[in-house]
Amino acid sequence: MRNKPKIGVALSGGGIRGLAHLGVLAVMEEHHIPVDYLAGTSMGGILAGVYAAGVPLDAITEFAMHVGLIDLASRDSEFRGLFGHDKFARLLSDLIGRDDLTFEDLRIPVAVIAADVETGATVVLDSGPLIPALMATSSFPIVFAPYHYQGRWLIDGGVVNNFPVDLVRRMGADRVLGVETPAHVCLALHRQENQDKPTKRLSTRGIFAPFSNLTHDWKLPLLVAEVGAGHTIQAVNQMRLKLTPPDVLLSVHMHNVGTFATDKSEQVVELGRKVAMENLRDLKSLTHPLPPRWIQRGQRFWRRVERAWRVFQEPEYPMFPEPEGWE
Repeated sequence: MRNKPKIGVALSGGGIRGLAHLGVLAVMEEHHIPVDYLAGTSMGGILAGVYAAGVPLDAITEFAMHVGLIDLASRDSEFRGLFGHDKFARLLSDLIGRDDLTFEDLRIPVAVIAADVETGATVVLDSGPLIPALMATSSFPIVFAPYHYQGRWLIDGGVVNNFPVDLVRRMGADRVLGVETPAHVCLALHRQENQDKPTKRLSTRGIFAPFSNLTHDWKLPLLVAEVGAGHTIQAVNQMRLKLTPPDVLLSVHMHNVGTFATDKSEQVVELGRKVAMENLRDLKSLTHPLPPRWIQRGQRFWRRVERAWRVFQEPEYPMFPEPEGWE
């Protein structure tokens, strides 16, 4: 009877924030915690594919530290996005060492999530050529053009499933680690005591004030917009976690780190390592032997009962997501 668990890891999207996954995977390697399945979206999907291709974590980290958005930028002749995919695909091919690698060649089974931009359907990519799938899962709308693959126009899977814990469970994992990197913004909106009182009327001074002081962060409005959209993604993630919770959940929180904030890469990787080390006991618990099969069946049954009971206790017409403090 098999009692050694198959461990699956789900890696969320998040752009540069997703580099925290490298720190988590490094800690797992150092403490001999195996990875038997990988599923990821966007940056999580890219890292899952490259890692499963056998590229050492040191090489992936070095690549991440020296590649910025401008290095990935190539012209999209159809103007479906600001950039095309040619340079990014070549860089990933160089990192992996070949451009014809398939999912079937990987040392760890991998699945990545994309979305059909025309229908909104969730698309699971787990077979065939690897590089096109990584282009599809990371085709961030507006920035990168939709990627035409398998007869569909595909975009970043984060719009439908940014944290595929459910997918790695269905791949066959007995125990699942989920690593998420949600977007957060902290705003310093207080005024200095000696600052002039704000005017109630629109003025040219008010319009151009953000540009008159070079100490202002010009990226902040973009970050606020990103976080605003990210709250919707996070609400969907929370519902998925209720339905198919991981055995261990690591949430790597970082403030004011945007999707393309490449100047934060090193700090993000180290933060992922720090969170993993703080939860090392939980990570090691993933390797504990499985209970007898009859106990596993009983546990699955009670999980279903508990889920049904929670639904039964909810209001007849629950709100989603439920407002904070709602009674």
